[in-house]
Amino acid sequence: MSYRSSSNQSNDTFANCLKTTVSIAGMALGAVALANAYIAFRTPTLGFRLGGQFGRYPARFGDIAYTVAGTGSPVLLLHGLDAGRSMAEWRATFNALADHHTVYAFDWLGWGLSDTTQDGYNATDFAEMVQNFIDDVIGQPTAVVAAGQAGIFAALATRAGANISRLALVCPIPPAQDVPSGESRAEALIQRALSGSVLNAPVLGTAALNWLRSRKNLESGARAHGFYDNEIAARETNLQYVTAHQAGADFGQKCLLQGAFSCDWRAAWSEISLPSLLVWGRNALREGYDSAPEWLTLRPDAQLEVVENAMLFPHLEQPERFLTLILPWLAEAKTE
Repeated sequence: MSYRSSSNQSNDTFANCLKTTVSIAGMALGAVALANAYIAFRTPTLGFRLGGQFGRYPARFGDIAYTVAGTGSPVLLLHGLDAGRSMAEWRATFNALADHHTVYAFDWLGWGLSDTTQDGYNATDFAEMVQNFIDDVIGQPTAVVAAGQAGIFAALATRAGANISRLALVCPIPPAQDVPSGESRAEALIQRALSGSVLNAPVLGTAALNWLRSRKNLESGARAHGFYDNEIAARETNLQYVTAHQAGADFGQKCLLQGAFSCDWRAAWSEISLPSLLVWGRNALREGYDSAPEWLTLRPDAQLEVVENAMLFPHLEQPERFLTLILPWLAEAKTE
């Protein structure tokens, strides 16, 4: 009769446990991958939802989808970067603006109907995108109306010499959160690095994104921060969900979450000199109306207007009120 040593038995037990653990992990990872694939399969193709003549502009890192309509002095509309945003957020005001101006709107690379790329996801390159689009497509001084994070890209483009004549920021949001100083700085940098590691994982990163941009989370965010009217929040969530889950949307959203668009937005805003308008929804909580004093301190010459019963999307929630503010401001250019 032969006897096995206790150490050999322990090694066998460990090996069996390891095999079981690896098998379970593999099955779990496979299940996550299948869930990701199912979500992608169920997501319909994003359609063109804005009026005008659709076109594609060959930018440095890929083709930009854009549209143009109307006649008159040019206006460029820029959308924010949060998951699900696209040039479609201007559809409530686009046609009315086109009654008075030649109106352009485009999707940022990695958003909406534009190409996806692995390069160019930083504030400088997005500012260059604005400058080149104005030079190559519009070809004359342009008034820019920018929502959310896009406002700082327009400010950076202006500082770099873009042919921007007037600049309106709609509920501006810094393109990346400030990294705190002191003891909290190291903790914040570690958290950012850890979140980057998760988001960049091939399967788990997509799963994390799918959770963040799930219909439930998108609607929760829309109700809490995006829209004053819950019915509008529910309606817009449907479009945002489809837009956020388009093939190729992942990389841009990961870059945004990882702080890739970080820049000195205060310097960008304070160092430009041109007619500027700030528009806030009165009820905005995230980077809301209470942040207006800082923007005005940096640019005391800027004009401030407030839209009642609106949060981050006054141009969608209260389009008529928004137009009564923006159209006269745009018309001032004719008298300057």
